[in-house]
Amino acid sequence: MKGIVFSLALPRRRRLTLPDIRALLFRHGVSLLLAALLLAGLILGAAYARAADKQTLHALDFLFTTNLDARLGKGGFGIFIACFASDFIFLLSAYLLGIAAWGMPFLLALVCFKGFGTGVTAGWLCLSHGVSGAGFYLLVLLPGTFLFCAALVRFSSDAFRFSRRAFTYSLSKSVPASSLRESLLRFSAQFLTALSVTFVASLLDAVLWTFFAGTFHFQP
Repeated sequence: MKGIVFSLALPRRRRLTLPDIRALLFRHGVSLLLAALLLAGLILGAAYARAADKQTLHALDFLFTTNLDARLGKGGFGIFIACFASDFIFLLSAYLLGIAAWGMPFLLALVCFKGFGTGVTAGWLCLSHGVSGAGFYLLVLLPGTFLFCAALVRFSSDAFRFSRRAFTYSLSKSVPASSLRESLLRFSAQFLTALSVTFVASLLDAVLWTFFAGTFHFQP
């Protein structure tokens, strides 16, 4: 009787087979590749932060957060604009590369570069300010950065697929069964969705900077 009860309560899990893995890679392979490149760029950026000089860091500050004093002096709205502008550049670049037939390798490089800059920011804060820098990054910068990076990887995956289709379309000798117009409209709608997530991520950044950045005291 106990055996019957346990057999009903605990159904057997279906084992993951090779066709299942192939189907998973077919559906999400591009997203997994982009996520891996983002992580690789993050590691490289963190390693590079040890050797980066102040001039290089200031040059990267427009795209990444490497100058805390400048950001803190802008106020809440200024911080929102700075965060949204830098994220918008990456998102717009992904969109433009997505509609280009040759954009696939550059999309991979774009995501890797975003990870590199994120790693530079994290590494620079930890190396320059120790525990305070690590706490600042985890509490203030990481939530918005994680949200945007997730949106960038997801949208770049859509951009990669659209670019691949445009490349195949341009090389096709026969007339394709369907035009790119509907796909372009759908891709543009995905861009607007990613843009709305970017807006939320930038708003989150501004709120966290405004309410929590002042609790951290960094020595020059």
